[in-house]
Amino acid sequence: MHSVHHLFLRIPCCFALLMAGLFAHPAWAQNTLPGEFTDIELGRPLLEPDRFPTVQEIRALVRNPQLTPVVTFKLHGDQNNHRLPSWSPDGLRLAFQRSEVNAKSSKLLLLPTLSAEKPTLLSPPGDVYDYMFRWGVNNTTGSFAFARILPDQGHTHIFLSTDGEKVQQHTQGAGRFQHPALYERTDGIWQLIYEREGQLLLDAWNSQGPVESGISLGRGASSLWSIDGVRLLLSRERARTGRLTSFDMVILSRRDGTGQVLPAQATDTVRSPSWSPDEQRVAYFVRAAGDVAPWRIQIVSASGGSPTMIGDDVMVNPDFESEGPSWEPSGQRLWYFSHAQREGAYYPLVATDLETGKTQTIHYTKRCTTPSDLAVNPAAKAPEMVFVGHEARFICCHS
Repeated sequence: MHSVHHLFLRIPCCFALLMAGLFAHPAWAQNTLPGEFTDIELGRPLLEPDRFPTVQEIRALVRNPQLTPVVTFKLHGDQNNHRLPSWSPDGLRLAFQRSEVNAKSSKLLLLPTLSAEKPTLLSPPGDVYDYMFRWGVNNTTGSFAFARILPDQGHTHIFLSTDGEKVQQHTQGAGRFQHPALYERTDGIWQLIYEREGQLLLDAWNSQGPVESGISLGRGASSLWSIDGVRLLLSRERARTGRLTSFDMVILSRRDGTGQVLPAQATDTVRSPSWSPDEQRVAYFVRAAGDVAPWRIQIVSASGGSPTMIGDDVMVNPDFESEGPSWEPSGQRLWYFSHAQREGAYYPLVATDLETGKTQTIHYTKRCTTPSDLAVNPAAKAPEMVFVGHEARFICCHS
């Protein structure tokens, strides 16, 4: 097995899907329509099948009710480790983090369009450590923010871009500034929330200069804006002696400052909350106390009520505070990998329908092994996803 991490992009057709076992056949028959192109090149190594499907093959997929991949290809890979893919809200851009094998550094890379041949390196050369990347909310410029550990100072600062290109340092002074969340209001005011020493702080500015600076919003971390800028979804450390690593999931109202704690057992470990596409529900990872307890996904209404637990021994990145559970754009399903479904080093995709509770297992090429960090395109009508995995060289694909 080749031990280098890669990103793989999978494009299932629009909820329409193929019979299981399609990929067991040596090749697809190329029955084309008059004038149809047969030499479509995606500019990426195709893993399975080894060519783009024809129109008639795609039609056959759409008529079948079983979820199945259409094509799998390698998006990026080199001799470093790649993690944490993140789609822009419009689904047109993709960022990810690169851990360099021979250096104590972490770099951020950005595909400004999915057709770009190579990603843009956002990080400067040297041993800077860039992480905690977040796309901006409620804008069309591709804005983003992230945290950077400066090697010569040891401080962690927030860097951001309001136009998706020019990166500038936002915070100053000593300390650790982390978990940025950037939002553009309709009146042209930018708002940035970030964490410093367990407290959430708010800065706001427009083209004329600062509007607010260092406004305290209380205890919290890893905040996420709602699309209207009224609510924040965040983690908040529990005020319990001896349980400094335990957190609650909280929805904080920006109108009146009230906070709604989402249900979880007092002894549970919870992490990585995520809004549903309509922001009426919240999903997050949860497990019972203890490092060996399996992770599951808990879903709860944003207005309160009893939670629903799904997933069995869900895979969660143990090294990074990755984004939360992966919602399908329709909000109908959540996607994840599960240790309970593994076949050696291969893990099929798992999708749970939240209305029926039905879980489907979706197989893809077994050249992709030990996957993690699954991210679903938030804007594509059909489920379109990217995940990190190894490439197993000893498993052959179609010729």
